[in-house]
Amino acid sequence: MIKSRITAAIWPWGTETREQMETAAAAVSKIGYENFESVKAAIYAYDLDLKAYKEVLDKYNIKPVSFYYHFQDKEKEHELFENLEKELEFIAELGVKRLCLQGTGGRPEVMDKACLDYELDLMGRFAEKSKEFGLMSNLHPHHNTWVMYEPEIDNILQNLGSDIIQFAPDTAHLTVGLCDPVKVIEKYIDRVNFTHFKDIKGIEAKSDGMASAGMEVYSNFCELGTGIVDFKSIFKMLKDFGYDGPLCEELDQAPISNEISAENNFKFLMENY
Repeated sequence: MIKSRITAAIWPWGTETREQMETAAAAVSKIGYENFESVKAAIYAYDLDLKAYKEVLDKYNIKPVSFYYHFQDKEKEHELFENLEKELEFIAELGVKRLCLQGTGGRPEVMDKACLDYELDLMGRFAEKSKEFGLMSNLHPHHNTWVMYEPEIDNILQNLGSDIIQFAPDTAHLTVGLCDPVKVIEKYIDRVNFTHFKDIKGIEAKSDGMASAGMEVYSNFCELGTGIVDFKSIFKMLKDFGYDGPLCEELDQAPISNEISAENNFKFLMENY
C-alpha cells in the first residue's frame, strides 16, 4: 500500500530541541504519515537517549526510515567521524536501514580530479563504516556541494559498488544541478534505495541561507505538483521497475506552514503515485 511508504522529511520543524521533534511527529502522524526522515543533528537533542527517543515514536505510532548526513566543508572532515560509531549504533537500534549522504559543502572553483578522488574516498569510507551497523548509505546529490552535477554522481556510483552505496535521487536538486531528473533516475534505477520528492520553480536554486542543522535552504523549492518537475514520468518509471522503498516528500520552506505543506504533499503522493 502506497500510504505505508509515504515519508515526511521533518527537519524543517527544527532539529535543536525535543519539543521540535515531538511537534513534528504529532503533526505528520495526524496527517497520516507512518514514516519520517530526520537528520543526524536532531538525535543530539536527545543526547543519544534511545529510550526517550523511542517513547516519542511509540506515542505517535511513527517510525524513522532514514537519517540524513551532510558532509561539512573539507576542513571539518574529522568532525564527521568523531562520534560516528555512537550515532550509527543509535540509528541502527531504531530499526533504520538507510542513510542519505550529502556531499562535501562549498564547491571549489574547479572540481578537478583531486577533488573527485577526495569525495570518492570520503563517501567510500563513510559507507563502509555504515555497513558495519547494517545501514546502507545512499548518495544524495545536492546544490553547492561536491556532488551536484551528473559527472560527480557518476564518479561515486560508477566507482563504488552497489553493495557499498546506493542512490537517493532528489528531484529538485537534480534539476538545479542541470540534470534531467527522469534520465538520471532511469540511468541508476537499479541503485535507487530512497527518494526525495521536491518540486521547484525554475532551474536555478535561490538560496535563503542555512538551516539550524547546517543545510542550505532554498526559497524556490515548492510543494509537489506546483513546479516544473515531471513527477508523472518519474513515478511511472519507479513503479514499472518495481521500486518498493520509501517515498519521501520534502520542502525547505513552507509558504504557509510545515503542516499544510506536508498535508498537501501527502495528498499529492496518494493521488498521483
